[in-house]
Amino acid sequence: MFDCSMTINRISIDENKLRLSVAFSCDYNVDVTSPKAKIFFQQGETTRRLPLLVTNYFRQKQSESCVVVCNYTFLIDKLFFNKNSDDDIKLRIDFYYGDEECIGVPFNISSNVLIDNPDLDVSEENIEYECSDGVAVFDSANDFETSNTKYFDKYAFIFDFEKNLIILRKTESAKKRRKFKPVSALVKFVFFVLRVVLAIVLAPYFVFDGFFAALGVIPKRSTKQIDGVFKNIFVQIKINFSSFLKTSFKKTNVIENLRKPILAVFRWYYRVLCDHHEIVPNRVAFMSGRRDEMGGNPDYVYNLIKDRDDIDFKFLLFSDPNGHSKLKYIKEFMHLYATSKVVIVDDYFRLLNVVDKREGVKLFQLWHACGAFKTFGFTRLGKKGGPKQDDVNHRMYDCAIVSSKEIAKHYAEGFGLSDECIAATGIPRTDIFMDEQYAKSVRESFYEKRPQLKDKKIIMFAPTFRGNGQMSAYYPLEAFNPVQLYEKLGGEYAILIKLHPFCKERFVIDEKYGDYIIDLSEEDELNDLLFVTDLLITDYSSVIFEASLLNIPMLFYAYDLYEYISSRDFYYDFEGFVPGKIVFRESDIAKSIINNDFESEKVDGFKNRFFDSLDGKSSQRVADLIVSSLDI
Repeated sequence: MFDCSMTINRISIDENKLRLSVAFSCDYNVDVTSPKAKIFFQQGETTRRLPLLVTNYFRQKQSESCVVVCNYTFLIDKLFFNKNSDDDIKLRIDFYYGDEECIGVPFNISSNVLIDNPDLDVSEENIEYECSDGVAVFDSANDFETSNTKYFDKYAFIFDFEKNLIILRKTESAKKRRKFKPVSALVKFVFFVLRVVLAIVLAPYFVFDGFFAALGVIPKRSTKQIDGVFKNIFVQIKINFSSFLKTSFKKTNVIENLRKPILAVFRWYYRVLCDHHEIVPNRVAFMSGRRDEMGGNPDYVYNLIKDRDDIDFKFLLFSDPNGHSKLKYIKEFMHLYATSKVVIVDDYFRLLNVVDKREGVKLFQLWHACGAFKTFGFTRLGKKGGPKQDDVNHRMYDCAIVSSKEIAKHYAEGFGLSDECIAATGIPRTDIFMDEQYAKSVRESFYEKRPQLKDKKIIMFAPTFRGNGQMSAYYPLEAFNPVQLYEKLGGEYAILIKLHPFCKERFVIDEKYGDYIIDLSEEDELNDLLFVTDLLITDYSSVIFEASLLNIPMLFYAYDLYEYISSRDFYYDFEGFVPGKIVFRESDIAKSIINNDFESEKVDGFKNRFFDSLDGKSSQRVADLIVSSLDI
C-alpha cells in the first residue's frame, strides 16, 4: 500500500478565489521525475478535476523520503460550467507518484495555519473554518453547530479528517446576494465609440498638453526615462489619449475592443435563430476545423449510419486555419448549432466558444487522439500555453469518448468535464486493427505502389511536433538524420517519415536514397502505415497506442525529454510508462536496432491497460450512443 501524507500549509478564500498550498510526503523513488497532484471537486452529482501545480520536489536523504510542494489559486465560481448552486462543494486531493497513487490523501493542518488558534483540538473529526475578510477563525464542529457565529464572507470550510475531505459551504449571506447583470458588449462598445469621438474633439488639447509635459513645462504623465525628445512627446500624447479612452493602444487591447461588439452581434444572431427555429429532432451535424472531408473517428461512425433514411445529416468541414473567422463558416455554424439535435466534433472547434449551447442540443467530442499521453487542456493550467480557468474551451461537451476507464479521469480533467460526461466506448478508428481483411488490402495497396520495399524491414519515424499549437508547430529536423541511420543499418531497412500534420518543414532527401527513405508526411493515413511497419521510432506521439494494437516494437527517441516535461508534461511518468526502449542520443538509435533491443515485452501490458475492448466494435458503440440521443 502506498504510504503518503499531506500537510495543508495554507488555505484561504478571498472573494471567489480559493488559495491552497499543500506539501506531500512519501518514500523517495529515484525513477520518478514528475509527481502530480489533483484536486477533485464535487457539487451534487457534478464533478471537476484540476491540477495542483507542483512548485518544488526534493529528496530528504536522512529519511529516504521526499517532499512535493504544490499550490494554486482556484476560481470557485468558475469550477462548474453554467451551474449556479448553493450546494456544498466537497474537495478531495489525490497524489500520483510514478505508478503509485493515493486517492483522497490523509491530511493535517500546519501550525502556520493554526498559529492564531493555539487551543484548537485538531484531533476532532470535523473542524469549522470561517473566512472573514481574510482572517481565519476556527471553532470545533460542536461549537459551530450551537453558536450564533456571524458570517462575514461568502464561504466556510469543514475539515472532515475521517473521510479526507474539505467541504466548502456557502454562507447564508452569500446565498442572498444577487449579482448585477453586466452591460452587454454592444452597449459598452457604443460608449467606447462616444469616448473616441470626444477624444477626437479634444485632440488639440491632448497634443499640446503632451508636448508641454514632455518638455517639462507641466508635470509628466509618465516618470519613466525615455530617450529622445520626439519619442518623449509621442509617449506623453499617447498616455493622454489612452487615459481618456480607458484603454491602452497595445495590439491585444485594440483587437479585444473590436472583437467584443462582433461577438455580441453573432450571439444576437444565434439567439434569433434559436427563437425562430425548432431543433430538428433527427439532425446530426458533423463539424471539423482540421479537415475538408470526413475522416478519423467521425467517418467510422458515419459509415455505420449513413444509409439510414430517418437521420438528417449535415456537414461543416474545413481545414483552413483561419476558417473560424470567415463569415461563411460562422453563419453555417450558427444555423447548424441552433437546429441540430446532435453535433459531433473531433478536435478543438473554436466557434463553439462563441455562443452558449442551446438546451436540448447534444454535443459529442470524438477526440482524434487515442489514450492519454501528453497533457492537454485544463491539465496544463498554470503552464505556458495552458488555458485560463474561466476559458470555455471543451467544457460544453455532453459526451467525450475514450479508449478505457483507466484514462477517463484524464480526459475529464483535460476537457473540464464532469466524470459522467466521459464514455469508455473505445476509439472508432482503432476497429481496423481487428480487421484482418482490411489489413491485407492495405498491405497489398502499399506494396503495389512501392514494390521496391517488399523485401525490406520498414522503420517508421513518426515524432510529434514542438511548439504551442498549429500556428507555431515544428520538428527540429537537425535532431534526426535519416540518411545517416539508413547507412548505419546497411540497407536492410527502409525508412518512412511521417511528421505531424502541423509541421510544415520537410526533410530533404538525396535522390539516390529516394526509393528507401520516403517522406509520407503529406500522403497516406498514419494508421494504415502501421500495417507495414516493423519498427516505430517516435518520441511523445500518441501513435504508440495504435501501434500497441499491432504489437509493433517501439523506440523512443527522447533527446529533449526533461525540457518537454517542464513545458508540456505527461499524464504518467514517461520513463515507466512507455512500451519500449528510450534512447536519448541519435547514435543510440542504430545501436538498439542492430542489437534488436526494443524492450518489446512491455507492449502487451500497455495495450491491455489502455484498451478495455479489443473486439472491433468501438464504432458501433459510439454510433448507438449518438442514435440514442436523437428523437427518432
